[in-house]
Amino acid sequence: MEFLKKYWQKILIGVGVFAIIYLLILILTKKPEMSELDKYKLEQLDKHIGELKNLQKSLNDSINSYNQKVKDIDKKISNIKIEKKEVNNYYFQKKEEIKNLNNKQLDSLFKKRYNF
Repeated sequence: MEFLKKYWQKILIGVGVFAIIYLLILILTKKPEMSELDKYKLEQLDKHIGELKNLQKSLNDSINSYNQKVKDIDKKISNIKIEKKEVNNYYFQKKEEIKNLNNKQLDSLFKKRYNF
């Protein structure tokens, strides 16, 4: 403890000089810069990423248009299914009507249908 009391000024000056030298070295030392080759490579990567983004955007647009076409086709299919059910119901009713016809009515029906 006596050592510190006796030489505190010299210790403080030594620490200060050390700090100043450290800061000077830190400030005056040049930061490593990127080489031209590295800069070129980064530029090429940026260009490639831009191209990929544009491609992704066009693919998303294509996907959206195909999804819309699929929705339209699904709507048409559902309409056809509804029409098919209606036609099936109509012919089922006709079939039941024919089962209940007598011979004369059946002859009349065939004459009308086949024009003979």
